[in-house]
Amino acid sequence: MSLFGFIFLLSFGHSNWIEVPLDHDDPYSKKIKIDYSIRQPFDPKKKTIITHADPFDEYLGLGDLLDLELTEFNLIKIQGRYASPDLNRFIEENIRIDSDKKYRWLSRGQIIKDIELVRKEILGDDTVILIGFGSSAVLIHYYLHEFPDRVEKALSLNPLLLDIPKNLRFWDLLEGFDSIIEEYSTDQIVRFSAQSSEPYFFMDKPIRDSTIEVKIKDFINTTFSETQNEISLGLEARAFEHYLDIGIYDLGPFGHFLDLLSLNLRSNTMSLEYFNGTNYDRGKLFSSKIILVGGVYNLLLDPKSFDVIGEFYPNASVHYLRDGYDFSESRKRGIWEALISSLCSNDVSAKIELFKLLQEQELLFQEKNYNSIRVGK
Repeated sequence: MSLFGFIFLLSFGHSNWIEVPLDHDDPYSKKIKIDYSIRQPFDPKKKTIITHADPFDEYLGLGDLLDLELTEFNLIKIQGRYASPDLNRFIEENIRIDSDKKYRWLSRGQIIKDIELVRKEILGDDTVILIGFGSSAVLIHYYLHEFPDRVEKALSLNPLLLDIPKNLRFWDLLEGFDSIIEEYSTDQIVRFSAQSSEPYFFMDKPIRDSTIEVKIKDFINTTFSETQNEISLGLEARAFEHYLDIGIYDLGPFGHFLDLLSLNLRSNTMSLEYFNGTNYDRGKLFSSKIILVGGVYNLLLDPKSFDVIGEFYPNASVHYLRDGYDFSESRKRGIWEALISSLCSNDVSAKIELFKLLQEQELLFQEKNYNSIRVGK
């Protein structure tokens, strides 16, 4: 950690901001402030974890899965330019700014450079542990490909890398719900799927159909709310990037969901020079440890995707839980915090104890028998 960074943290406490260029690729760019918070008092003797908030994760209504008390680490969460009052005010005051510029300023290429500036501000030349879930995990992978030597370890939880199933022509998992899909809105189906942890595709079709019918009705009646968060420009940008990742590949209701969320930005954006996709081959440059944790009952991303992602990194391990996209089963069992802490730690004995606990609670999926997953009609 740099001396300036240490003094800065001692002086300003737990909630801080940093100035970053509006456009990192423009040396004359105006500056905007972005916020970040420190979960507990910063200790320069501890390893530091950085996470980045993501409006797409927030819109799905899952809560913050990484809002944890990891007392053995420094935990820093970047709210970032998606929520920057400076950026929002600048766009509102300049109504003639075209959509190409708006997207460029909110593209993931800008976000990862923000992450790097925060890391350097606080840690100087020291490396960091990065954690991401879902949509924010995509940002983590993109950062690894650009700054591989700045990361000591990465933990990627159900990364929503949709170009993997597109390129390998995996099944649309929601296709198995065709019989009832017309009864519900796209928003209801995707939100239900994000919060589901049932093993639908390990069931025979008649049982699966009756189970899904009961579960989705219960979700709509007890959990789903029609009053959702507004569609911010940051949310549009993230949905737009996920939509571009799937290309012309039809992901059914999920693809339609991304289509609707990004429609305004997408229909007015002409240039995609700032969307480079994810260059997986650059994962070979990241020699430090990356741990991928996937929910095998995930309805938004085919579980085979995580093994494929792991193949691009020389020091990767992939673990599967009997859980869904939002890891609701693991969180209900009260072991989520211990799971994250153990995977970020270098304590081998703690990892062994954790995996024993996962086995005892029947949360660890080890078979990887993907042929038992019945997808489609």
